[in-house]
Amino acid sequence: MTYFQALAVAENKPEMKRPTRTTKKTSSRATSKAEAAASAFDDEGVRLAILAALEAVYESFPHITLPQYLITLEVRKAERDGGPHTLASLVKKLKMPFSTASRVVWSLTEDGGDIGVIRYLSHPTDRRKKQLSINQRNLPNAVPEAVARAMFDYYGDSVRQLRRGS
Repeated sequence: MTYFQALAVAENKPEMKRPTRTTKKTSSRATSKAEAAASAFDDEGVRLAILAALEAVYESFPHITLPQYLITLEVRKAERDGGPHTLASLVKKLKMPFSTASRVVWSLTEDGGDIGVIRYLSHPTDRRKKQLSINQRNLPNAVPEAVARAMFDYYGDSVRQLRRGS
């Protein structure tokens, strides 16, 4: 018996209908374009590249957890985009509790564990904050090499043409 049925029985009222969500209808043209784009892209190479990256990470750090891997990837991405993370920006981006993110980041530093792929840097304008940076000395090149190898193996000449074009 649902909540609404029990409420109706308790109050001796006819059963109330459960409210439904309204959804926006999509046009058939937009749906067909999305379906065509999805069917046109062969994502097997991307899947193979992700698996190759995970295998390379496992070989380098067999005891790394998924949150540690996600935080490392996010710090690396932010650093490449030119805006290094602070702990607060990382928490906001990953929607992770602050205490969890703090413990995971600490476990990724040389002081907090044997992984040592993240280091703390002083913030340029606020001495209370620390920026997170990748410690290149302890980060193996196996992951980008494995991803590139998997993409080249699967997509072949298409990837080479894209590399030449950029």
